Amino acid sequence: MNGKKSVYYLEQIEKIELELTKLNASRALVPVERQLEVFRIGSSILLRDQTDPTSNYYNRIKGFSPQDLPALDKLLSYYNDTLCFDMTPNNMKEEVTRALSEREFIPVEQLVFMFTTPSIRMELTSEFDIETVTEHSAEEFIQWIELSKGGMEITEEMIARSKAYFYRPDFINYMLRIDGNPAAMGSLFLHGQEGYIANDYTFNRYRGRGCQLALLKQRLSDAVKLGLKNVYTDVEFGSVSHGNMEKVGFKTAYLNTFWIKK
Repeated sequence: MNGKKSVYYLEQIEKIELELTKLNASRALVPVERQLEVFRIGSSILLRDQTDPTSNYYNRIKGFSPQDLPALDKLLSYYNDTLCFDMTPNNMKEEVTRALSEREFIPVEQLVFMFTTPSIRMELTSEFDIETVTEHSAEEFIQWIELSKGGMEITEEMIARSKAYFYRPDFINYMLRIDGNPAAMGSLFLHGQEGYIANDYTFNRYRGRGCQLALLKQRLSDAVKLGLKNVYTDVEFGSVSHGNMEKVGFKTAYLNTFWIKK
C-alpha cells in the first residue's frame, strides 16, 4: 500500500470512527443520558462528556499534531483528570510525545485499524442461526447486552430511550443463536458508502466455535449487497479477532496509540 493510500484510509477511518462514537453515546444504556460534546480547536477534535468525566472513550482528543502544541494547555483545561489522547502514527512526532510525557501522559494501549474492500459475497455457514435486530427483537437484543455485561441493571427508561437505535438503517445489529440460545452478536455501522464492523461479542460457553467468523462473513456479505466501497474495524494486535479479520480479507491500515495520565 502506497503512502497516499495509507493517508486516505487513515482519514476515512478517523471520520467514520468519530461518527460511530457519536452514535454510541446516543444509544448508550446508562442511567443518565450522555451529553457528548464534539468541537475543534486547531487540528484537534475534542470529545467531552461531562455526564461521565471518568470515561477515556468519551473524553478524548483526536488529531492532536505538532501544530497544536502551543494550544496544549488550553486543550487540557477543558477536562478534569480523565483525558485520552487518541494518537495516529502521522502525528506521533518526537516533540508531541515529549510534550505529552512532560504532562505525565503515557502510552497505555494500541489498536490496529483495518480495512477491506468487499466485492465478493462470503460463503455463509448454515450451522448457525443469524438474524438482524428488528423493532420486535430490539428488547431481546438489549437483554443480550445486559447478559454480556455480567447482568448490569438496565431500567425500562433506559430501554425506552435507546431501543430504536438498535434497528436503525445505519446501525445493523446481528444476533447469532446456537440451539436457540444467545451465542454471539455484532454490528455493522453505515456512513455513506462505507461501513464499520464493531461490538463483536461471543458468550463464554460458545467461544472457539467460529461464531465471530460467521458473523464477519455475514456482515461482509451484507456490505456487498448494500454497495459499500470500504469496511473498517479495529482490533487488539495479535488477538483472536485480529486473526479472524485477516481470514476474511482485512488488511492493516495503521496502529494508533492511546495516551492517558499516569
